[in-house]
Amino acid sequence: MAGLLALLFFEAGWDAGDFIRYGLESLSHRGEYGTVCFRAGGRVKCVEYAGRMSDVGDSAVAAWLDSSSRDLQVAEGEFLALICDRPSKHVGEVADVLEKALTSTRTHVELPKLLGELAGVDIPSFVALSSRGELVAWRSSSGLTPLTVGSYGFDMAVVSSESPAIEALDADVKKHLDPGEGLYMSRRLVRTFRTPPICECGTCLLELLHTARHDSIVDGVSVYEFRKALGWELGKYLRSQVDAVVGIPEAAIPYAVGLSQRTGAKFEVGFVAGARSARSLLKRDIRNKVAIAHLKLNPVGRALEGRRVAVVDNIVVTGYTLKTASQILRYRVGVSELHALIASPKIARPCPYGVVGLDAESLIAAHLDSKSIERFLEVDSLTWLGEDDLERVARSFRLKLCGKCLGKDTLGGG
Repeated sequence: MAGLLALLFFEAGWDAGDFIRYGLESLSHRGEYGTVCFRAGGRVKCVEYAGRMSDVGDSAVAAWLDSSSRDLQVAEGEFLALICDRPSKHVGEVADVLEKALTSTRTHVELPKLLGELAGVDIPSFVALSSRGELVAWRSSSGLTPLTVGSYGFDMAVVSSESPAIEALDADVKKHLDPGEGLYMSRRLVRTFRTPPICECGTCLLELLHTARHDSIVDGVSVYEFRKALGWELGKYLRSQVDAVVGIPEAAIPYAVGLSQRTGAKFEVGFVAGARSARSLLKRDIRNKVAIAHLKLNPVGRALEGRRVAVVDNIVVTGYTLKTASQILRYRVGVSELHALIASPKIARPCPYGVVGLDAESLIAAHLDSKSIERFLEVDSLTWLGEDDLERVARSFRLKLCGKCLGKDTLGGG
């Protein structure tokens, strides 16, 4: 799931370089390959992001992507650059439709009309920039991935996959785009447009469980509060007496906080990341997953030695991160008991929409039962959050979530 960013200044003389830099740094957890597209020499140019940038001009679109799928997410031409937030074989077709709309005399009218003609095609959310400095941002009609709009006074408009990237630029969040809602902007005109929904998919479950930052607001919902509420629900399943609750950093910390608050067991910082690294879910190669797990799991041994510990993770995909954590706690730290709790139901199916690249062969819950997974993880007990618990929390936050990876169409709702 990529991280999109788009900037447009309404007055000449601005250079978006530093704004792109800080915005992308706020989204760096969403991909491994950064790309930036801006106007240069009368055309649009896309380059690999490499930190500090200059001479970008007054408008740009950018993203963090999976480098292996760049050709299915970026369409680049002299007139238009388009970046989608997930792979699509239709990326070139969408770029052609946008170019046709942008070269018409009534662009904001033609955009929904022409995109609507692609009805039945699962078009990802995207940001696009023309060589004339026009910006288009659109949230997929499926609603699977979020897109947020902000402004820096009357000087700049900014669009991002997550609200913290907007706030990092000292801009204000103005709107969370609805499914099928888009925005066309130039220096002289700002217009919203809408296309009809193609499904009642809901927001991707993993956006709320894993991908988004804890400080993000997704469709008006605090990600931190949602995750803490799931941890609270998980707390009712903790049957053993424990001396400490720890979370796998960074993704599982709010869940561990919620579990601690419900059970009264003391929350401890169990691990410290030894280096900045990508999230292991983004890695396909098992060796890379294990290496990243070790980088982010340096234990705070004195806090846990000889104690009964509940270790919380947000999701289990391959199980290698949690297995690494359990081995470190058992054999390096020397905990006396280890109980693993997962703040989500079993994820046993790959994403049919390609939002997250889950490989069916590597999904441990698709191949092993709970007892076998417990033995693989080397823990004294293993507990998963129930689907009914997740449904209840989603409803309390008025969230409608896609549950295809759980074998359900949707969860929650208003």
